[in-house]
Amino acid sequence: MCTSFRLTASDGATAIGRTMEFPNLLQARIALVPRDTGGGSVGPNGAGKSWTSRYGFVGVDVFGDPQKLTDGMNEAGLYVNLQYMPGFCDYEPTEGVPADRLVAPPDLVGMLLGACSSVTEVRTAMASTVVWSSVFGPFGYAPPVHVVVHDKQGNCVVIEWAQGHQVVFDNPYGVATNSPHFDWHLINLRNYLKLDTTNPKPVTIDGVTLSPMGQGGGMTGLPGDSTSPSRFVRAVAYTSTLRPIATGADAEVAALHVLDNFDIPWGMDRENDDRSNDDHTLWSTIANLTDGAYILRTYLDPVPRRIQLADIDFAASPVTTVPLPSAAEFPRMHLSHSHGHGVTGGATG
Repeated sequence: MCTSFRLTASDGATAIGRTMEFPNLLQARIALVPRDTGGGSVGPNGAGKSWTSRYGFVGVDVFGDPQKLTDGMNEAGLYVNLQYMPGFCDYEPTEGVPADRLVAPPDLVGMLLGACSSVTEVRTAMASTVVWSSVFGPFGYAPPVHVVVHDKQGNCVVIEWAQGHQVVFDNPYGVATNSPHFDWHLINLRNYLKLDTTNPKPVTIDGVTLSPMGQGGGMTGLPGDSTSPSRFVRAVAYTSTLRPIATGADAEVAALHVLDNFDIPWGMDRENDDRSNDDHTLWSTIANLTDGAYILRTYLDPVPRRIQLADIDFAASPVTTVPLPSAAEFPRMHLSHSHGHGVTGGATG
């Protein structure tokens, strides 16, 4: 399961928030891939499409391969992520397709981040790319996914595969979750048209006035479960009702608080009695596409860590991987009395 959304500040800054849920950590690491790095995918009979990255990028990889990413952003301000689509993903056939057009699903994020600077360029790149049902070794099957792409101009598309065809949806809300197909989620929003940020007014029945129980009554009926349709509706509700956000820095903070509403603790969503099969929020990321910042927190280390892409020399850096933050202590606040005038505090790491 995954949830992603876009926030746009009044100054034009664009920030993307994303949660990543899975039963296990997928051997994930933070990956840095510089410009001019060669990459390639596979076809059913050997090598598939190959490329050399025009842009450097950072993201979270899986299974020890820094070009197989769950999400990431590049130095041009493009953000790409994969989200699971079980039961609703039917990749393209390979018959008659030249090998240099074939790409396996886990290679899509790295390919697009290395090649493209905008949603328009992604559309062009995907028009000559055929994504096929390549069995991914660690899974033993082709992972069913769709691809969510944002650029710093505020554009967003969702790329899916249905009945053996690639479909590219414009995404006006900038929100994405999982199954079913994106256009279904847009239709489902019509079931929630009466949700309101304003508290309901009292109602009088047979001379008795019934007043709201408290704040938030206008959102009664907003789904709170972890299913992808419910998370989609909830993400649209949160992102569309925020007060105006002034700057990209403010958007990062707002994104962090929106992400809190999609954080799934270990044990809430169970496949069976085996706790290793429980979906939970492994990590969350915030990508400030305007300021070039990639921010990450993990289940074991909820303190957000910032990577500033401007600090990286993408021309000279080698391909680099770093373990995800884990098991950090919460910062300690020290309290002391100052001349009898109360308590002063300071937080230290």
